[in-house]
Amino acid sequence: MDDQRPIILWAHARSLSTVFERPFLQLPLKYHVIHEPLVPIGVAYMANNVDFLNNIPLPKPNDPITLAHHLSPTLNEILAPHYYQGDQTRPLRVFVKDLATIFLHASEGNLLRSREILLKFKHTFLIRDPEKSVKSYYNAANATYQAWDKAGISSCERVELFSANLIGLKELRAFYDLIKGETGEEIPLVDADDLIQEPEIILRKYCEMVGVEFERGMLEWKAERVEAWDANISSIPDVPGLYDIWHGNSSQSTGFNKSVKKEQREVDYPQYVYDIIDENKVHYEYLLQHKIKIS
Repeated sequence: MDDQRPIILWAHARSLSTVFERPFLQLPLKYHVIHEPLVPIGVAYMANNVDFLNNIPLPKPNDPITLAHHLSPTLNEILAPHYYQGDQTRPLRVFVKDLATIFLHASEGNLLRSREILLKFKHTFLIRDPEKSVKSYYNAANATYQAWDKAGISSCERVELFSANLIGLKELRAFYDLIKGETGEEIPLVDADDLIQEPEIILRKYCEMVGVEFERGMLEWKAERVEAWDANISSIPDVPGLYDIWHGNSSQSTGFNKSVKKEQREVDYPQYVYDIIDENKVHYEYLLQHKIKIS
């Protein structure tokens, strides 16, 4: 039987993971795409939002995952059968994109890290050079802080968006090793620079490794707003312009090699940004050894 497990793309901040959803969004007859379902829970942990966490229902006895944990209902929703427009004769393969750091921290010391649970999903990874991802993250976070200032968002409503602890490459490395060690499976790992340089070669190999058919239509799409991406914006104080700050490039893109805008001006980054880049290079270079090769 073909592997029909939900595909999860585990990523770190500003790794071009949102644009990686676009090929699968192009094929609604084949894929059910879920955008960052764990992010609202991760933000609730960060903000110590006890009311939000307490309102998450417990899993049911007949759910695939019965562990009493805040992530379990969301994981069970990913594992539930999904169909095209509810037609049960047209099952869809699930594709999920989320941040590895949320799962890694939430699963520490509990059975979410067990082989039994991890094997319910097809895990894949995306990485990006911290020289690019950290700067992009800093710019987006800084623009958000400025938008909050302009809108008069109080300090008690805000959450921290950018710090050395939120980059995610260190956690992505630890999570890769965890999944590899627990499952023993071959793990597709994509480097964003390779994806932009040779999108067809990389996406073909990725599709082969996760057991789906590559189609040339996955390489191009229309520039348009994706409503599903509004969900994780609403998990932080929402003010006008946030969607464009975080998802503008992905929405306006029409292909992988057209997904990165050049900076219109030079940014004078503070020294701590360069320090964070240097700290994360070792984790990026470690994961780079395991990437899907162009040739």
